[in-house]
Amino acid sequence: MNRPRLLVINIYSLALVAGLATFAFSLTVDWMLRVFIADLVATLVVFLARLYYRNASLYDPFWSLVPPIIALGLWLTQFENLRLLLMLLFVGIWGIRLTANWLKTWHGLEAEDWRYQALQAKSGRWYGLVSLFGIHLFPTVLVFLGCISLFVVADRPLTGLNYWDLLAVLVTSASIWIEYQADRELHQFRTQRATPTEVINRGLWARCRHPNYLGEVGFWFGLWLFSVAATTSVWQLATLGPLAMIVLFVVISIPMIETKLLAEKPAYAHYQKNTPMLLPRLTQR
Repeated sequence: MNRPRLLVINIYSLALVAGLATFAFSLTVDWMLRVFIADLVATLVVFLARLYYRNASLYDPFWSLVPPIIALGLWLTQFENLRLLLMLLFVGIWGIRLTANWLKTWHGLEAEDWRYQALQAKSGRWYGLVSLFGIHLFPTVLVFLGCISLFVVADRPLTGLNYWDLLAVLVTSASIWIEYQADRELHQFRTQRATPTEVINRGLWARCRHPNYLGEVGFWFGLWLFSVAATTSVWQLATLGPLAMIVLFVVISIPMIETKLLAEKPAYAHYQKNTPMLLPRLTQR
């Protein structure tokens, strides 16, 4: 195993230990709040690693590692909860795939995500605070909001499966496949393109400009559907999860990356004009 990957394993192992210790010593706090506090402590451990190694990309796998840990921890307390077991299965598949994709595209400590570099250039001497709250704590809060569905289902272990569960299974499965297929097509395109300025316009990318984000939003929406199945209520605390993800990608992530693509790829303006942003067209041109 190469040294950068071993470093990531060590950092996240330390973060996990810190989070578990925090959870164990906060017995007087509500159990969902205990998990949230432990989540924040683990985030701070990763942030300290970012300060030492000066690379905020060390935080990126946090997004896909924490939900499976939360799901596993909840299920271990109630093996009989079939709905929670289904969620654990989907969250595990999603987390393993997304983490593996990050490892595949991560080039070690010498490389840092362009978004973090752009934030550093804009914020200057305030970058430390921007990194702490914007790059680390803000995504941690968003992911935790998405995980509220797990807590809702864990609170109702005796409710039987219903048609909402079937819909949740279909949506979550399809979303994970969309993310996988979008990433596979993008990797293939990058190895085959003639020039770096060429714009991908094939497969899922011909139907919408950000199928990877579409799959990600769909995944969190699918988890929320499981909570609807458990409560038979659409408007609940868990609804904040998919809503927060939609706001993140539509208001922050997509505009940020499209500004970069418009500056770097002359043909992107035409692609942007003729291809839906997130909701895909059903027929391919």
